[in-house]
Amino acid sequence: MQAYNKYDLENYFLAEEAKELYQKKFLPKEQLQKISTQLVQLKSNSNIFFRIGFFLLGNFLFSSVISAFAVILLQAITDQYQIIFFLYAIVAYIGLEVLVRMKFFRHGLDDAFLLSAQISFLIGVGILTEAILPVLLSMFVLGVFFAIRFINTISAIMAFLGFVGIFFNVIVEHDFMPKFYLSFVGLILAVLVYFGAVHLHKNQNFYPYFKTLDSIRFASLLLGYLSMNYLVVREMSESLLELTITNTSDVPFAIVFYVFTFLIPLLYFFFGITRKDKLVLYSGLLTLAFGFYSIRYYYHFFPMEYVMVICGILLFCLAYLIIQKLKFKTEGITFQPDRDSDNSSLLNAQAVLSLANATSPPPNQANPMEFGGGGFSGGGAGEKF
Repeated sequence: MQAYNKYDLENYFLAEEAKELYQKKFLPKEQLQKISTQLVQLKSNSNIFFRIGFFLLGNFLFSSVISAFAVILLQAITDQYQIIFFLYAIVAYIGLEVLVRMKFFRHGLDDAFLLSAQISFLIGVGILTEAILPVLLSMFVLGVFFAIRFINTISAIMAFLGFVGIFFNVIVEHDFMPKFYLSFVGLILAVLVYFGAVHLHKNQNFYPYFKTLDSIRFASLLLGYLSMNYLVVREMSESLLELTITNTSDVPFAIVFYVFTFLIPLLYFFFGITRKDKLVLYSGLLTLAFGFYSIRYYYHFFPMEYVMVICGILLFCLAYLIIQKLKFKTEGITFQPDRDSDNSSLLNAQAVLSLANATSPPPNQANPMEFGGGGFSGGGAGEKF
């Protein structure tokens, strides 16, 4: 099913692991260079800016190709003009397979053709059916196929959005169940997808998909929170359920959504710290900030400048207490510098101190006690009495 050679993928991920070990100071630079020269690697770009540049270049190349096709085909196709988008998708897929044979992997050029193939096909389905449900089904199927075959994270996110969108569309447009349960359905889907990704992440045979699974986990964490967030639920209730909410009324079971708006971020904090999972911890920070914004959007207790000052003081006090608690710990959650953090400033300071010690003059070792002025053979008394 995978488009890439298994041996090439192993070499690529071994080289990536060696780079991480070098960044964490477990591997010297000489060994890293030796490993990189011995492994035949795929053509990829670790620099995000280079990858974006090649992505734009790939889009320009693809647009040039389909422009030539459009000049020829639009004269032959008059009524069924949506077919041309399927032809664009076929051309993009063929170009993607050619780039894969040339060993392009996470390079930027392959990303351009991969996304162009999916988007062109989805546009064709939308024009042909004039309905959102077939587009969501196609998004899910194509996303799963491209994510598995080409190990692509964006395709996995598209598959996730298509999967969730199918359930939401069935509930909203086709009245599969009351729309009020839409939030709880989103929470259940988020929990199922998250633990499914965690289960697959434990299997070492899926090591090429670990970053893809992490992106799915992050998306499911956000979906679970947004499904129970008070602001989202209230806005969706006003638009879908056509509720009129005033100062004396509120959404049904409002207390539940008030609690989950802050309980879910705290749970993310707890599990992120106890399981040492940075992804869950960062999700807790992001969702907690949105939770304060959600309440602030409807209820203005203080002016904005007072809120910013109070939040700054609370964050400073919390950070100080946590630092005092963790600064002497050497294992688990500590305040010690992370091995994979960028400590170039510390290394530069060490180099400056070493250079200063190396170039400073040696201390004066002269003995204050003077001996007598004897001749060449000794240090006895001088020639005078």
